[in-house]
Amino acid sequence: MGEHKRGCGMNAKTPCDKTIDMFGGAAPLAVSTDPVTGNITEYHSIEDFTTGCIDERNLKVKPESYIYSKLPDYNCEECTVLPYVNPEQLSEIVGYAIKGIAKKYDTDQTPHKEIDSKKISFSIGKAGLIASNTNNKYMSYVLGTDNIDLFVKLAKAGEAVVLHKDIDAAYQIINNGMPETIFKMLVGEKPPANNADLFIQADEDLKNLSPNLIKKFFFDKKQQIIKSIESNLIAQPQVEEMPADRKAEKLDNWQAPISLRNDTLIQSKPYPIDELPEVVRNAILATAEYVQAPVAMAAQCVLASISFLAQGKVNAPKETNREGMPASLFFLTEGGSGGRKSSCQKLVELPIREHERQQYDEYKKSLEDWNARSKTIESKEFAQWALDNPRPTDPTSIFSDITIETLTKFYIKGIVKNASLSSDEAGQFFDGHTMKGDTAKSALGAFTKLFDDGYCQRNRASSDDNGMAYDVRLTFNLLGQRAVLAGALNDPTLRGQGFLPRFILTAPESIAGQRTHTIEFRQKLKNSHNDPRLTKFWNRCRDILKDELPVLLNESGEVPYFPVMQLSSEAELLELEFYNECEILQGSGKQFEFMQPFASRANELARRLGAVLAYFENKSEIDSEIMQAACAVIRHSLSEWFRYSDIEVADESDSEKLIKYLLTKCKKDKTNRLQRTVAMKGAPLQIRKAKEFDPCLNELIEFNYVRLVTINRSTYIELNPALLK
Repeated sequence: MGEHKRGCGMNAKTPCDKTIDMFGGAAPLAVSTDPVTGNITEYHSIEDFTTGCIDERNLKVKPESYIYSKLPDYNCEECTVLPYVNPEQLSEIVGYAIKGIAKKYDTDQTPHKEIDSKKISFSIGKAGLIASNTNNKYMSYVLGTDNIDLFVKLAKAGEAVVLHKDIDAAYQIINNGMPETIFKMLVGEKPPANNADLFIQADEDLKNLSPNLIKKFFFDKKQQIIKSIESNLIAQPQVEEMPADRKAEKLDNWQAPISLRNDTLIQSKPYPIDELPEVVRNAILATAEYVQAPVAMAAQCVLASISFLAQGKVNAPKETNREGMPASLFFLTEGGSGGRKSSCQKLVELPIREHERQQYDEYKKSLEDWNARSKTIESKEFAQWALDNPRPTDPTSIFSDITIETLTKFYIKGIVKNASLSSDEAGQFFDGHTMKGDTAKSALGAFTKLFDDGYCQRNRASSDDNGMAYDVRLTFNLLGQRAVLAGALNDPTLRGQGFLPRFILTAPESIAGQRTHTIEFRQKLKNSHNDPRLTKFWNRCRDILKDELPVLLNESGEVPYFPVMQLSSEAELLELEFYNECEILQGSGKQFEFMQPFASRANELARRLGAVLAYFENKSEIDSEIMQAACAVIRHSLSEWFRYSDIEVADESDSEKLIKYLLTKCKKDKTNRLQRTVAMKGAPLQIRKAKEFDPCLNELIEFNYVRLVTINRSTYIELNPALLK
């Protein structure tokens, strides 16, 4: 009798029905009995079944899967698999439809001989909608189709795709079931009755494309569709008129209006930690919990520590340079007095500080030995002895307060190669001697050169410290109060010369008043250094600190070698999409029109952060998940810089004037919508032309004040019901 196994996953998401089996437990979802060994494997959840039996990438059943209950001694290997998802939650797989040819073998012969085969069709788990890859949180678009062959091809290529026999119904499924941030498209052989502007014709060329070219094909189609929609001045998919008895039901689909530009300074979007890798994310959450600091502040400290560790080990990819560019990053975080800035730094940087202290203790001992030996050397021999026995140098590489002149001297003399300027008093930096007066311009140039090229030079008359330093690195992690930072962040010199646009910024709201303690929390706090969320992070930091940087030999001796963390093909498409997104938003009337130095540098920062995260995760390249996380963080930073914009904003923006007009007009006419052409004719005088009216309307749509609806082929502006209460 073979061994009996139960496939009971600890984190199964979709358990099977609670039928009781002969052992007194829940009946298995599926059972596979190996005909050679007699081993029995039970699967009690869809997650276990997927892991054990399904090749998700190729939509095939894995080898040695005897899972058809009616033919338990037939191998279902290579049968086609169609995933079922929950209609209410498209990211949740609830079952599989399995079709193909199952085979029976004579296992007494070697190799096994096929003795029978049968055509099979059965399901495992629950029925639902047929969809694939809709549980990938990094997708930027989703497809709907009515062609099963096309569905299988696209699913195997890794595309997020939903199948329905009616392509119009497929659109309704993806439109209602996927977040608004994910772009929706349709693909098939016959155009849909509705949403034809989102349809892509499936011709022979598409059917013959390789998986990688399929991704590029749909990425390009997405960009074309977006441009086409924008050219028609429609900022979002139109919705059809609905019966009166369904209007109340649809009101809940509106999101609350977001304050317009004049109020954005006092609002901050959440830091996108859910996008970050698990070890990094958990370290952030643990730090925020124990320190009782804003999550965004903890996130910046964690990422800055990783930047310091990674910048001396790898380079980030650069399109115009095979050797890449430094992976160094500059971080800037706003936090009020008592905001726990220093506590965040201390907890996150624990292993780095320990390493620094150990090195410093060794340095002090070496220095004592050197001093003692130097006293025994004859004065006439001292110069040669000192050349042969250099004086030990201070190994400190994390500084809280250092001038650019001193730092440059350390780089040139080889005392420091990999440095971090980490301070919870950003005011000391911005208001210090280096950043004031005549020295500021020179200092800014030196800092940007370090950031861009890992290079610095010093040329002073009658100075022994002149020279150049290559392959040096610098990370900034500055934290400060709003009263100190506000002036600096709006300084036209700091912004215009490109210094501030190199910083990743966050300015979270204070949580003062919410940091009460309980007895349980105090007890947990005592054991915080044993929290696995922190110890995993710290242990990875310690591993990196032990690694030696590879070197190459050339005519001048040993020089550092920085491997370049390259982008995977999928990550490259994401980075390209992010670049285009930031470029478009710099256009006239767009969000970043007056922030071009920041938006134009965004994709470089995303590449650098991607390289840092990929290295920390011990990956060989920047994959799509890492790139998605990096882009999310830089998007957050851009939105924070936008809040600090130095644009002169009038007391009331044109968008605010437009929504006031629309509200007044709708209330007067006792309606919730106006025809678009009528609204433009009656709008405030300065925005009655399309080139002024449309950007304001788009902003109102984006901030949930209005939406466009189509009634009898005419476009109407419909107001958010919350505004009419």
